[in-house]
Parts: sequence; C-alpha cells; structure tokens
Amino acid sequence: MVSIYKDEVKDLLYPRKGNITRHKDLIKVERPQSYTAGQVRKLRRFLQLSQGLFSEVMGVSLATVVAWENGANVPSGPSCRLMDMLAMNPDILLECKVIEFKN
Repeated sequence: MVSIYKDEVKDLLYPRKGNITRHKDLIKVERPQSYTAGQVRKLRRFLQLSQGLFSEVMGVSLATVVAWENGANVPSGPSCRLMDMLAMNPDILLECKVIEFKN
C-alpha cells in the first residue's frame, strides 16, 4: 500500500523541519463522529462481524458493545475515531493484521 500521508506531510513541511503543530494552522484535525446505537449496529453489520468479534476488534468488552447497541452507553472519542476509520476503510483490518483469515 502506498501512503500518501507521509508525502503530504513532507510537501507541507518542506523545507521546514520538525513536527506539525496545530497552532501553525497547517492542518485541521476533524473531530470524530459521535455514534448512536443504530449507527454502531449498522457499522458492525456492514463489517459482517458478530458482537463478540467486533468487541475484540475494537478492544473493548462484549458488554460494552452490547451497551452501545442498546443505547445504554455511548462510545467515547478513541472508539469513535476507530469506527470512523473502519467505516471509511474496512480493509484496514486486514492491512494492519487486526484480523487474519485462517486457511
């Protein structure tokens, strides 16, 4: 996979050196979407994962996923960010070896 991210950062900083900081107004960081119970369920079904497997992928307990889908709890920022990425690029699960298919 070719990463355009590093090329974009390099082009943005050239000939500057160092890390990008928000106060330089070089990059706008979008807030993660907030997810309703229905949206969590829809994403999980889109990924064709059981609640148990989705909980493993997300790094949370099964009870947490059940609570999200029942509306008893809402996902926090890091979970929402991860769900945003999964919704945009579900292949990331395979590319990052989060899941692997057994032969």
